[in-house]
Amino acid sequence: MTDAETIIIGAGPAGLACAVALHARGRSFVVLEKGDTLAAAWHRHYDRLRLHTHKMHSALPGMPMPRRFPKYPSRLQVIEYLETYSSSNDIEVRFGVRATTIRKDKAWTVESSEGTFQASNVIVATGLANAPIRPTWEGQELFAGKLLHSSEFRNAAALAAERVLVVGFGNSAGEIALECAEAGLDVGMSVRGPINVVPLELFGLTSASIAIAQRFLPYRLVDAVNAPILRLRFGDLGKFGLERAKRGPLTGIVERGRTPLINIGTIERIRSGDIKVFPAVTKSEERRVHFADGRSGMFDAIVLATGYRAGLDALLPDFEGRFGGADGPARGELHPANDGLYFCGFTAVPTGLLREIGLEAEKIAASIAKE
Repeated sequence: MTDAETIIIGAGPAGLACAVALHARGRSFVVLEKGDTLAAAWHRHYDRLRLHTHKMHSALPGMPMPRRFPKYPSRLQVIEYLETYSSSNDIEVRFGVRATTIRKDKAWTVESSEGTFQASNVIVATGLANAPIRPTWEGQELFAGKLLHSSEFRNAAALAAERVLVVGFGNSAGEIALECAEAGLDVGMSVRGPINVVPLELFGLTSASIAIAQRFLPYRLVDAVNAPILRLRFGDLGKFGLERAKRGPLTGIVERGRTPLINIGTIERIRSGDIKVFPAVTKSEERRVHFADGRSGMFDAIVLATGYRAGLDALLPDFEGRFGGADGPARGELHPANDGLYFCGFTAVPTGLLREIGLEAEKIAASIAKE
């Protein structure tokens, strides 16, 4: 058995930020990472991924992003930054150690693939992109083309397909559909319900920067103020098969944890007809996919850009069912009634996840250090 003051589970941005914040306060900790590299999720993401937040608002505590980085750093640049962040702060990570269960007795006990750890504090920093959501429909097993989750998508060329259906309308769905359209493929998007869209930039400011400026206002008021601006920016999307959500973008984030599509060109491709919009999939055959409105289409590949679950129930069996919605992980705070259990990086925010992670990490470290 290994004893530690704090166990940090996960060596992505959240885990590293917590480690650096604790290190700065002279506190001891152990970082456990099931993979063999830092920021494993960023290594798995599709090639074209970039941050949608300005690099100025995406740095973790104690180290700005390099000046040579563009305004919106790429996936590889984020990985480079995180590796430098870890090495420059002398953060040691135990790679290849999978935490399997966390339980509370007198202290917190973490069972892992490499034995048992005990600690006064546990920080769960495994991230939102942990367990891919894979919807099913009638005849899915009969589809003769490629069927993959967005977590398995690398680039349009690797699909080796001419007709691609992207299921979903989040940011991964929008970017994957856009890449396929730019590659000259015949692209469809299956959009199950009402959507929200925000521009990447407005009046020369990033959407995240605007959200930061508005963060102290009531979220429904913010949506009411922004609504006419968004209508003017995007017009009527209903004629293209996209129904605008009754809840505004910020309300959707706060009340339902649903992030709007940040438009980097997807809407323009929909308007031009390069991307066709379909409703929910109801059935598939060998190459034909049927939709809820009675239409059907032929496709060589289907990409399920349908998001992830945090997947915490197995890790925390004594708290099963507590981590799926509004009662989910606390934002940089003690989980209710569980002294010493913290969560970092599980909150959907309009101001940028990396920025939020930095704020949460500082808050957690201060609590542990009793500052």
